[in-house]
Amino acid sequence: MSEAKRESAPAVARALEILEFLAATGGSVRMSDLAGQLGMPKSSTHHVLSALLDAGWLEREPTTKEITLGLRAWEVGQAYDAAQTLSQRAQPFIDAVRDELGETVRLAILSEHDNVCIAKSTGLHTLVFDQRVGARLPAHATGLGKALLAGLSPAQIGERYQDYAFEPFTENTLVSVEALENDLAQIRERGWADDNGEFILGIQCIALPVRSRTGDVLAAISVSVPSARFDQEHQEKTTVLLTQAAAALSERLSSGVARS
Repeated sequence: MSEAKRESAPAVARALEILEFLAATGGSVRMSDLAGQLGMPKSSTHHVLSALLDAGWLEREPTTKEITLGLRAWEVGQAYDAAQTLSQRAQPFIDAVRDELGETVRLAILSEHDNVCIAKSTGLHTLVFDQRVGARLPAHATGLGKALLAGLSPAQIGERYQDYAFEPFTENTLVSVEALENDLAQIRERGWADDNGEFILGIQCIALPVRSRTGDVLAAISVSVPSARFDQEHQEKTTVLLTQAAAALSERLSSGVARS
């Protein structure tokens, strides 16, 4: 790890070094030996280890006192693996929608207050703004984000957005919990979300949730189009194709889970 990273956030840098070391070795190590192996001061190593143990990133065997990766590290790894599997399974479906419409199609998952793009199929037309794979956008201001948020209950929305500072990206952006929940109620009723220039003026979006076998929202699939050519016929065709793709992908994911 570079010295610049060590100096900018030493505790975080040391925590990452410890996690990476244990992941690379695939084994366990005594707390007293870890500082020497990583060349860290013993006092600061102890503080970092204590924090990681308390948070569940590490575990300590009670008899030998050896340190290993904990359940939290496993959970994060599983989440990453699930996202990778989801994007791989989704790609043929979003490619098919792209081929029919010629528009850019995206797949995203929810992370705190953002939608995170995990797969994309680039269309024939250039957009004013293009969300790359891995990029985050505010969920309250995007069709993808609102399709994902609609899978949460009103109580969960209220808790998630308590004390949240809504940024007004355009004059159409929803800037309160009440406005967001009113919009989400309509989305839940009709089954699809839209974004009418709420993040960037002149860009509209339609998005559909992708669900698990039990009905939970796993992801969302969307098409973004400049308002100037997103007429009623184009919107209706987009909604139909996205509805079909979301349903087919949901079925594919459910059958995939059943076999795993």
